[in-house]
Amino acid sequence: MSDQQQNPDAPQDSGRPYTQPGQPYAQPGQPYGQPAQPYGQPAQPYGVATPPYASGQTAPRPGSLGRTALIVAVSAAAVGLFFQIVTPFMYMSVGYQFVDLLSNLVNLIVLAGAGAGLVLGFIALRRPAPHLLAAIAIGVGGSAVVGTLVSWVSNLFYYFGF
Repeated sequence: MSDQQQNPDAPQDSGRPYTQPGQPYAQPGQPYGQPAQPYGQPAQPYGVATPPYASGQTAPRPGSLGRTALIVAVSAAAVGLFFQIVTPFMYMSVGYQFVDLLSNLVNLIVLAGAGAGLVLGFIALRRPAPHLLAAIAIGVGGSAVVGTLVSWVSNLFYYFGF
């Protein structure tokens, strides 16, 4: 005789541990008769999302400052590289004096942008968020700042007739 025929009140074997009829599935470590709550989170009806922060506050997504730092640093470095590519063509068309002035202005913009990316990268590293983009921003921004400063120092030697 099967178990179901011997005890008609016993639930059919469905792979779940025995619970009282009408009770939800009990997870191991929970007393019988209490509803199962996966991963220790409070029970919540499906389709209802609760905000992770208090209402009225909007928090930035994790890693957004690192992403911003990377965009600023890469943009500054790209402007500097583009100007280096265009400079020889500008010498032929507009002359040395104008290109020298424009070069100093572009290098100042590159220095400011790379410095901003560097500072934002350091700030983003101090936050509890993914650090990969912030670290890349520090590398790109730091190399652009050092490259611009070395370029200015080498040009200074040419001006004074080293």
